[in-house]
Amino acid sequence: MRTRTWPALAATLLLAACGGDSGSGGSDDGRNGTVDPATLCVDSSCGEKTVLLTIPDAENLLFSADGRLFVSGGTNVYEITRSGNEWAATALYDGSCNFTGLAIQRNTLYANCFDGKLYAARLTAQPQLQAIHDLGIAAPNGLSDGPGHTLFMANGPFSPTSLPNPQLRRVTLDPADPLKVVAEDLWTREGLLGPNGVQRKDNTIYVSNTGLGGLAELRAYDIQADGSAGPGRQVASFLSLPDDFSIVGDSFLVAGFGTSQIALIGPDGTLTSSTSLLSFSFPSQVRVGRPPLFAPTDLVVTEKGILGDNVSPIGNRLSVFRRKTQAP
Repeated sequence: MRTRTWPALAATLLLAACGGDSGSGGSDDGRNGTVDPATLCVDSSCGEKTVLLTIPDAENLLFSADGRLFVSGGTNVYEITRSGNEWAATALYDGSCNFTGLAIQRNTLYANCFDGKLYAARLTAQPQLQAIHDLGIAAPNGLSDGPGHTLFMANGPFSPTSLPNPQLRRVTLDPADPLKVVAEDLWTREGLLGPNGVQRKDNTIYVSNTGLGGLAELRAYDIQADGSAGPGRQVASFLSLPDDFSIVGDSFLVAGFGTSQIALIGPDGTLTSSTSLLSFSFPSQVRVGRPPLFAPTDLVVTEKGILGDNVSPIGNRLSVFRRKTQAP
């Protein structure tokens, strides 16, 4: 598969970002976009950003199949709602934790946290997250659902409390109880230096990763018949610190944390379009919208800002990027 670099600000390559989330196959499950990527505006000449809400250290976002929106951040996980033009964020955890990756499976929301634990909540009218498993890793980040009651997660790209230990791990859930973990194992280390976001489409796991020489990349690993990881392969490369991404059709929406922009990468790994440099405040995740909160061509973005800063106006917000209204 062909790759092409994405222009970047070299100085920002020294920064690091955290991310994660879930994706899945071709069905309309709320995680992979079903809109034609060619209809999206991912360019500052045709679109503009609107800030919706303050989310401390905004990290990842995930839609459910019925259009509920969940956003993780440096202190909590929130459900986002709207009444008219007013937006609200309701915390789902009674406490505080640096939450990262999100996944949904069997009407249950899962969230990684940098306390090393996996949290979960059934998607009732008022979900309440609770810790269900100690992962035994220091930097649980990107998270995705998998086949056969499994979850896949990245450990990385770095931990404030331990040396890097880059890998993808697999968690197996009880078929009879989505709140119970029955097994956990190392799935693959191959080619991973700084894994971050994790997505799935069909039987392939995609990972955003810092590769050799600091070059950002998207890597793919096929899930083999026995559940093991197939050989890793690079599907795209670009010069920016990678954070999370999402899948739309056969293309990828990428949050360029290092360059403060978002981009669309085609199925052949080439850059299709991108917003201007510094058009976002260190974005960490981007997804196509879902009704009833958004149009399917809206791009919903978490802007993280400065790592560990939960209060400044730099980042710490949820935004939407949509096509400019044409003048009559």
